[in-house]
Amino acid sequence: MGDLISEHFNHPRNKGEISGADGVGEAGAADCGARIRVYISFDRGRIGQARFQATGSSAAIAAGSLLTEMITGLPWKKAAAISTDRIVLVLGEDRGQKEGKPADGGKAGARNPFVAIAAGFAIEALHAAIEDSLRRGSFPGVSVVDNDAVMVAMSGGVDSSVACLMEKNAGHDVIGITMRLWSDPDCAGESVETCCSPRAIRDARSVCHSLGVPHLTVDYSEIFNQIVVADFIEEYIAGRTPNPCTCCNGRFRFPELQILAARLGAARVATGHYARIEAGDEGLLLARGLDSSKDQSYMLWAIEPSLLERIDFPLGGIKKEETRSLAREAGLLVHDRPESQEVCFIPDNDYRRFLRRYAKERPVDGEIVDCEGTHLGAHAGYIDYTVGQRHGLGVSAPQPMYVLRTIPQTNQVVIGSHGDLAVRLLTLTRMNSFITPAQLAQLKPMIQVRYNSTPVSGKIIDHDSSTWSLKLDKPVYGVAPGQSAVIYDGDILIGGGVIDGTS
Repeated sequence: MGDLISEHFNHPRNKGEISGADGVGEAGAADCGARIRVYISFDRGRIGQARFQATGSSAAIAAGSLLTEMITGLPWKKAAAISTDRIVLVLGEDRGQKEGKPADGGKAGARNPFVAIAAGFAIEALHAAIEDSLRRGSFPGVSVVDNDAVMVAMSGGVDSSVACLMEKNAGHDVIGITMRLWSDPDCAGESVETCCSPRAIRDARSVCHSLGVPHLTVDYSEIFNQIVVADFIEEYIAGRTPNPCTCCNGRFRFPELQILAARLGAARVATGHYARIEAGDEGLLLARGLDSSKDQSYMLWAIEPSLLERIDFPLGGIKKEETRSLAREAGLLVHDRPESQEVCFIPDNDYRRFLRRYAKERPVDGEIVDCEGTHLGAHAGYIDYTVGQRHGLGVSAPQPMYVLRTIPQTNQVVIGSHGDLAVRLLTLTRMNSFITPAQLAQLKPMIQVRYNSTPVSGKIIDHDSSTWSLKLDKPVYGVAPGQSAVIYDGDILIGGGVIDGTS
């Protein structure tokens, strides 16, 4: 046992609990060899008091003792920037490790694996305690916003990690945060890693710590469920095809991020989206990212225009290959992380199972009909079908047949030929415009009806406070109510809405 481990094990500091603590967090388990609980109380933005309880290995007691000793009296930003590696290094087994150079050639604490495990649990317990204080409302707020401070939303992927790196390299005072979102608990054992999985949170924290940046995890699971997940379910049950990402960005993510940034004293919010913000004649506008193959502006159309002045998109001017190169050069552990493609709250990507599990109205058997209402087959639930679907219809016909629409009121799935899918007129609701009605009337815009689809020219033939009508110059196919239609003038995003009807 190393000298410092022995010292903290035999004479632990801050052992015990804090009555009325501002935050309490726990990590580890008996079968992992350690369990650590951390208690913290704040004093005007600092960790005024920290205590711990630990069971298991001697390393667990030593890690809890050292961590609470280190963070007592620190500003919360410095405490939230302490890494697992730092705890391992200080508890290293020889003098060389303690003073900054691991004697084994780079893996601090490798001679005693229990040290690394215990250090990881100690840091995780600390962050759980900070998250608990944020949840309770006992985390210290600020009265003054720092114009040089930027809060970066961290998903645990390469894009948000490089956004954090770029903000740090630009000289900003960076705070990394990860939003803990609701995810289907029935998929808890799935190997798929989403942006809010435990691994993603740990990776985001590790990236921040490797850059010397504080990291916080904030629990938004309840409000995310109420806004985004509930909308997803309701839209499908209504026979529509929702886009949960546009709903999330417009109605949840960016509004909540800006509220949190102000609470933490940060003037701006940065994310890893491939989009840009450009100055227009009457204010700021969203624009496509430089990398056309990764452009994510379509997903951002619902952001309230007034929020743009406090948003940064550091990746908007670079290509994906450069992002990975920057991550690799900086030694970020996520540099080769594959991109997630599934709906974040459905890790197994089986939305049919998900809807059957959570929708209040359970799907029942119904009929498949053609445009004239002629019976062609049967289905086990209209939610299993989306507009444009060709395979899995269970219907024999002399030509390929496609889903044209679903009708919840009669529990029918309507199918027809590919030509029947053609759409030239769109009616939109939930509109969001970045320019004035007078400017809209003067434009010959391009209209994009899916993420990564080719925009089609058209015109806005009518618009008021509740609906817009768009006429396309050529037909598009397989467009479903519930999807988003986003309107561009060149690379500038001028508005968008949810498709309510097509013809």
